[in-house]
Amino acid sequence: MKKHEPIYNVYAFFEADELRTVGIKQYYRQGNDAKKMDFLRSRAEVDFATVDRFRVVNTMTAIQFQVRQRLGQVTELFEPLFAAIGAGPMPLFCMTSIVDGVPKTDVSVPLAPLDMSKLPDGVGEPGRMDDYLFKYRNEEQGTFDMTGLIHDDYFKAIRLLYNNGHYISCLKLLMSFLDTVAYVEFGERGRGETSVFIDWLRTFADPTPAGATPEELWELRNSLLHMSNLESRKVAAGKVARLTPYVGAQQYPPSTDPMMKYVNTFGLIEAVAAAIARWITSYNDHPEKMRTFVERYDRVVSDDRQAFIPIPPAAGGAATAG
Repeated sequence: MKKHEPIYNVYAFFEADELRTVGIKQYYRQGNDAKKMDFLRSRAEVDFATVDRFRVVNTMTAIQFQVRQRLGQVTELFEPLFAAIGAGPMPLFCMTSIVDGVPKTDVSVPLAPLDMSKLPDGVGEPGRMDDYLFKYRNEEQGTFDMTGLIHDDYFKAIRLLYNNGHYISCLKLLMSFLDTVAYVEFGERGRGETSVFIDWLRTFADPTPAGATPEELWELRNSLLHMSNLESRKVAAGKVARLTPYVGAQQYPPSTDPMMKYVNTFGLIEAVAAAIARWITSYNDHPEKMRTFVERYDRVVSDDRQAFIPIPPAAGGAATAG
């Protein structure tokens, strides 16, 4: 008969929405892996109060923990525990979250990267949508097509507006898109702090995209999105040059007024596209950034990622959805 082997229940203890400690309990069981996992699940909500607990060196929020689940990076959180008790390189274990002293088990899932689109109804956000981490993942190469994701979510609409002559709407969407990628890269800033929009352009774009400075593009963004004109407060006060967008194959003659510049709309789109390519490359150079990307990108919305929610039929008639 096969000898009893060590298996483990491990726990992530959350207090006030923050992972502060982890715990582990060892058992010895025989049988196949499926039976062992069934045993671990049966004991998970019974033994959590008596396990040995260890403080996490780097605490994280529940959302940051969920990001690690999405990326399949939960196991590494418990590696110090396994090493301390000599569990070996690939121990069989079950992980359970304990939230403010209460076991929380919405669904049992493998410890591989979590595909949100395959969760049962009632778990997570309402409705179903493709999980972008899997839709744009090349399983054979183990790579993530961030370029395709950004194109489908944003650049497809930007180019569609331009190609159909909706140039102002195109510029508005382009400015809003820069807000989005700046938020994904740097997060939010408080009032009075440097705009992340400007910081993103300074970091990833040419010094003067399409001949304009990041500060001038920020003022164009403010005036277009807030008032649909070309004169923000700083432009009206003569503190920053006004940008006048134009469309044409030839370069517009330079302005004789130092406080007014002509900017080629298509040239600006191409400059932003080049900056996006540099931004995406930064994830190859710093793969740890992917955790922050997922945490923030999970919150943004786009035309290409819509949740479909079935509406039950109304009493005495058919259901419709607008």
